[in-house]
This record gives sequence, structure tokens and C-alpha cells, in this order.
Amino acid sequence: MTERTAISGWKRNLKTARSVKVAEKVSRACITIGGVGTILAVATICFFLVWVVVPLFGGAEIEDGRDWTTAAGTSPAEGRDTGVLDLGVDEQQVLGWALLDDGRVVSYRVSDGLPLREQALFDPADMPGVVDITLTGGHLAAGYADGRIQLGRVAIEVDFLTDGEPVELVDLEVGEIVAWDGGLVTRTPELQLRRHRLLAEVEPPLEAGRSGGIALIDRVETAQGTTLVVLRDDDSLAYSKVRRRKHLFTGEITSTLKESELPFEARSNGPAPEHLLVSDLGDSVYVAWPDGLLHRYNVFDVKAPFLAETANLSPGAEHRLSVLAFLVGGMTLVAGDTAGTLRAWFPVEDAGSRDGRSLAVAHELPGGGAAVRSLAMSTRTRVFAAGFDDGRIGLYHMTSERLLAETSLPTGLPVDTLALAPRGDGLLAFDAEGARLWEVDNDHPESSMATLFTPVWYEGEPAPGHTWQSSGGEDAFEPKLGLYPLVFGTLKATFYAMLFSVPLAILAALYTSEFLPRNARARTKQIIEMMASLPSVVLGFLAALWLAPIIERAVPAALVAVVTVPLAWLTGAYLWQLLPQRVGLRRSGFPRLVSIGACVLLGLFAAHAAGPSIESLLFGGNVKSWLDGQQGPAFGGWLIMTLPVAALLTVIASVRWVSPWLRNIGIGWTRGRMAAVDMVRYAAVLGATLAVAALMAVALDGMGFDPRAAADHDGTSFAPFGTYVQRNALIVGFVMGFAVIPIIYTLAEDALSAVPDHLRAASLGAGATQWQTAVRVIMPTATSGLFSACMIGLGRAVGETMIVLMAAGNTPVMEANLFNGFRTLSATIAVELPEAVKDGTLYRVLFLSALTLFAMTFLINSLAELVRLRFRKKALEL
Repeated sequence: MTERTAISGWKRNLKTARSVKVAEKVSRACITIGGVGTILAVATICFFLVWVVVPLFGGAEIEDGRDWTTAAGTSPAEGRDTGVLDLGVDEQQVLGWALLDDGRVVSYRVSDGLPLREQALFDPADMPGVVDITLTGGHLAAGYADGRIQLGRVAIEVDFLTDGEPVELVDLEVGEIVAWDGGLVTRTPELQLRRHRLLAEVEPPLEAGRSGGIALIDRVETAQGTTLVVLRDDDSLAYSKVRRRKHLFTGEITSTLKESELPFEARSNGPAPEHLLVSDLGDSVYVAWPDGLLHRYNVFDVKAPFLAETANLSPGAEHRLSVLAFLVGGMTLVAGDTAGTLRAWFPVEDAGSRDGRSLAVAHELPGGGAAVRSLAMSTRTRVFAAGFDDGRIGLYHMTSERLLAETSLPTGLPVDTLALAPRGDGLLAFDAEGARLWEVDNDHPESSMATLFTPVWYEGEPAPGHTWQSSGGEDAFEPKLGLYPLVFGTLKATFYAMLFSVPLAILAALYTSEFLPRNARARTKQIIEMMASLPSVVLGFLAALWLAPIIERAVPAALVAVVTVPLAWLTGAYLWQLLPQRVGLRRSGFPRLVSIGACVLLGLFAAHAAGPSIESLLFGGNVKSWLDGQQGPAFGGWLIMTLPVAALLTVIASVRWVSPWLRNIGIGWTRGRMAAVDMVRYAAVLGATLAVAALMAVALDGMGFDPRAAADHDGTSFAPFGTYVQRNALIVGFVMGFAVIPIIYTLAEDALSAVPDHLRAASLGAGATQWQTAVRVIMPTATSGLFSACMIGLGRAVGETMIVLMAAGNTPVMEANLFNGFRTLSATIAVELPEAVKDGTLYRVLFLSALTLFAMTFLINSLAELVRLRFRKKALEL
């Protein structure tokens, strides 16, 4: 309680009411909770994004392996050492198999290596000289010394027991694995019985059309059937198609070969070829020698095959080619040499080669000194395992050029054979003393900072580039998850939206604050603020289905409108000055606003009327063909681009030299005479602007510069013009600018209105005009508020989703072309997150996109706040 004496002499007690104290405490608590809660919410979102994204960069891990106590290394029947030709394991890592060099196929329980079933696939007394098994499907081809060819298959068949549960399996627990009927059975979490069995079979031998022992053989399954490539001892190379016919009555299938001879020439005094491969499409055949020499044959037309290319896979005479195999997809060759180096080769476009393609060494992984002994390819990704002569085993991802993990055999012996589990979560290796199994944790092999944010050389591309393509139409498709195109698209959308919205919003706020009558300001501001209530999806819908087709039909008029609308507005302003002063003041309210609208409509009408003529004069009669680079010189594009620069130069020259001269000679002139002279000066400035722009356009065109320049090798193009696409940056910039204008306008108008009136009065009292006061006094004082308005609008534009999703075309290209589409971070998240597998690579990369957007917004806002504080400090000094 406080006791005070009033002027009247009476003493009174001042006491704050309890309700006020309670209200103050509650308000303070609410504000504190709200502020702290906001900070915690933002921090929690950031933490969650980081938590989801971090596993992308965790790398792979190979756990401690375990030895198999199997009969793979020793044949119990003959008591002699037996080598392994190939290994395999099923998707669930329940059942594995090994093809031994004595013709047997043995299946094993993966968990402990227990042998389950043994089958003689080939006659030990009549073993084939070479055996090839395809990476996917387990299709087998065997070649004999007498020229015979035998086809077959070695794979693991997985099915479910649907005809009732056998008595001995009724008590089987979930996850338990038991041997049954020559295979393994396990109970799944869905309480189903899943059976794993070895499928090993061979067909009757195929009689070739010619004699000669088979030195090398390769098989591939294409859409047209089975394709074989055979190199015989007599140095003949044959490309064969297997035809299968089923007997109508007996059901017996008969296979025959249709061979085509390839123009193969053996080396007269060199080693024999050791590697023979055919691509998955069956259109290319590769023959390689141990010194690294490779011949590529084009067999797209089997009636006219030819040697397309010669390459050296192992540069350096001291190193020899030790292994050669295809990655999944049958396009990329992985070559390993005796120095331990691994290289990836694939064909790229080359106009100078015989068939328009040539092999390029796209990736190289340095070795550790020991020779590469064996390779095992993943059936799903570009991951592969390499075994070395010193017992080391490396797990690699070729596209990212990363060593994911490394382990070694305890024996230190050469790794003879390797196999990767189909899911990439298991690794099986065999040496002279047995087999060893490792579990692999390798969830995101393709993700790294380099693959996400730097150019990557993907299979089939002519050079490294930035690419986003998360899905494809085939099993061998490699996801391309470069975020750079999405960041580029986000910045492109923001740039064009701000380019359209900021000038309009700031000028509208300036007019409302300084020139519009007070009784009309509130209504005008309410109408503009109502624009912010329009949903983004409605604006995007209108942009994509209504505005885009209209602009597509009137591209010349749209280009001309960029010039005619501001020109009509300026011309109307200068004509307004010609009115008598009394008339101008009396009509300064609503009539002037109507006049401005009429000028804008007149500018649009002029653009519509002049569009066809401008199209014929500058763009050869077809602006779309001109944009596509099919016709016309670059003069028209440069003229449009240089007009703003020329206008700025002429205005600066006019203000610097003409205005002072007019002020000196115009002392004593009447208002009407000065307005008329000003109109003449305006016309002269327009003519000078057009002349300067034309001279600059002629100079740039003469020097060979073209604003329609093609994209670089990595897909990036900063040319402002290019191929016209209906849903493009022009549409997005206009509509998204329409959505951003209300935000910028409202805050800018508040900032301008908050400038003290005594500054206006002082400026007007010193003889400045209303326009000079607005530009030279009001705007500099309100700079911090205007900048804040622009930054909030920028944040709105950066995070926009629905407009860019519906009107931008969603093409992840990196072109500054005003008439092409793009794809933003937010639109990508909206489109692809519902389809992404939880905790998969795409799922986490999309969260990384969100984190990138979060970081971009945070960085821009932080820099903007520093600039705003600097502007505010300067404003306080006024």
C-alpha cells in the first residue's frame, strides 16, 4: 500500500487490485510458456529431422563372421580337395548352396553350414570345361570340350505350405528353422510355414552346328529368350539364340541353337582371352584378354555384327586383368587387376564411334596392393564385394566410389569365391580351407554427402551431373537422389516470385500510405489482405488449368506486356501532370485510381495487339521455335533482356545531367510549361532507351552470345530463355507472387504508416513534393520494416508447396529458363513421401530435403535479421 497526497490536500491510499496482479502473473506465465514452447517445438522438429537423417551417413558394418563346418572343402565321397565354382544364398539367409568343381551341388543351412542335400548336377567323368551362372535367376550354361552346350538352373525355390501343416511341423515356433523334405521350413511372424528348397536341374545337351571345344561361354535371359555367346578353341566367336518348342501332344520341350558368327580375330602371338560377357539386353558382346585388352562387338543386328570398339581395361603393362563381371543391369563392367584396383566401365554416347557409343571409365577404386581374386554382385543395387589374394574382402558401392566396409578371412588365403545375399545383408566367402559367413548392416550404401550434393556419374550418362530420379521401370534401376536440382528449383521459384511480387507490393504499399485518401486506405488494405485468404491449392489449380493454357496461346503478348504495361502506367503519369493543377488536385482520389487501372488495361491491350507484329519482327514469326533455338538470331532475346539495363542507364544520365540543366533554365516557368517539357524529356528517354538496348543487343548477338544457350554437361543452364513448356517459371512466378503480395504489402504499409508525421511535414515544408517526400524521406526511414516484409514474403515463397506442385511441371532440371519447369524441395516431399518405404533411403533423403529447407530458411532469416538491424540503426539516426 502506498500513501500519496493529492493537489486538493486529501490523502489517499493507492493499492493494486488483486485481480490485476493475478492477470499480470497469468499473462506473464502464458507469454513465457508460449515463447519457451515455440523454441522447444522448433528445436524438437530440428532434432527429429536430424535423428531421421543421420543413419544415411552411417556407412556399412560387417559383423564378426562364423565358419561353416561343411563338406564344401572336402568331398566325403572321394576324400579329395574340391573347389567351389559358385555360391548362393536365398533372400532370407535360410538356405545356401555351393556348386563344386566335381559336378555336385550341395545345399546348406546358412545358420550353421549344416549340409542338407547333395545332388550330382554333372557326370564327374564328363565334366564341362566352363560353367556360367547368371547373376539373377540362377540360369546356367555349361560348355564341353567336344562342343556340346548344356543349359540348366541352380536356384533356391521359396514357397508356402498351403495344403495343411504336416504333423511334424505343427509345433514349430515363429522363427524356428527345421530340415524337412530335403529343404528347410520356418514359421513366419504371420504364422505361415515357408519352405526353402534347392532347385538344381540341367537340360539335355545342345548340339552345336560346328565342332570345337568351348573355351568361354556366357548366358543372358532377354525378353526374346535365352542368348548365348560362345568362344571355341578354334578362335571362333558365336552369338546364339536358343529356340524352344513344345510338342503339342507329349508336352516335351525341344531346344535348338541358331548361331551367328562374330568377326572375331585372335591375337597371333599373345595370350588367349579369359573373359567373355554379353550385356543384359543382348546387344553387346565383350571379349577381354589378361593384359586388359577388350573388344566390344555390336550385335544389335545379328545379321551384321561388327567390332565397335577396342579398349584397355588395365592401364600399365605391369598390371594384368584378373576379374571382369557385370553389375546388376548388365551395362557396367567391373574390372579388377593384379594391383587391386577396381574400375567401372560403361558405354556412353559418342558421335565419333562406329555405333555412337564408347566405353568410359567412370569410377575407380584404389586397391590395397593384392590382386583382385573374386567378385560378388548385388542383385538389387550397385553394391559389390571384392575378394583379394591376401584374404581381404571389401564391400563397395561403385557409383559413390566408396569402400563401405572391409573384413578378411582368418586364414589369410586368397578369396576364391564370394556371394552376396539378395538383400545385401549377408556375405559368404570360400577359400581353400572352407567357407565363412558374415552378417552385413548396409541399409543406405548409395547415400553420402558427395552423391547428394555434388555431380555424380550415373550409368549411361555422358558425364557427371546432378540428377534426381527416385524410381524407375525396371528392377535394375539405380535411384538418383541428388538434392542440388531440388535446391535449384526452390531458389528459382523463389526468385521469380519475389521478382514479380516485391516491386508491386512495395509500390502498392507506398501509394496506399502516402497518396491514397485516408478514407480509402482501410478499405483498400482490407481488400488486398483478403487475397491472403485464398488457399494455395486453389491458386495452383487456377495456374495449371486456366492461366497456363492462356499464356501458352499468347506467349508473344505476354513478353510484350512486360514492356507495355509499365510503359502505359508511366505515360499516364506524365499525362496526368499536364492537367491543370486545380483539376489534378480535385481528381486525386478515386478518379486517379481509376486512371491507373485504365492505363494497365491499355498496356495489356497494346501487348495483345502488338504481340503478333513483335513476334514476326524479332522472333521470325514463331516465338516457340525461336525459344527452342530452331530459328532466328539472338537479337530479339537480347533486346528484351537489355531494355531494363538500358532504361536504368538513360534514367541515370537524365537525372545526372538533364535535370540540373532544366532546373536552371526553368526558373519562372509555369507548371504547364514544365509538365510539357517533362513529357518531351520522357519521350526522349524512351527513344534513348530503345536505341541503347538495340545497340547492346546487336553487340551481344555479333559476339556470338545467345540467351538460349544449351545446358552444360552436368545439366545446368543459366540461360534465361529456352524450350517452352506449358507449366513453367513464368506461371509460377506470377501466381506465387500473387500469393506473396498480401503479406509483403500489409507489413510494408504498416512500416510506412508508422513513420512520424513530423518528418513528412518537415519535408513538405522545405518545398519537397509529395513524391520526393515519399521516396527520399519516408522509404529510407521505413527501410528496416520494408526489408522485414520482403524477408517474410521470401519465407512464404521458399516453403510454398501446392502452387509449385501443380503449376511447375515437377521436372527436376537445373535451367534458369523462364519458360521451363522445375521441382522444389517442398513439392518433392509432398509427392514422394507417401510412397517412400519407411526408414528406407528415399524416406530419409526426403527428411534430409526437409532439413535442407529448414537450414535454408534459418540462414536466410538470420542474415536478413542482421541487415534489418543495420537499417534500423541508420533509421534511428535520422
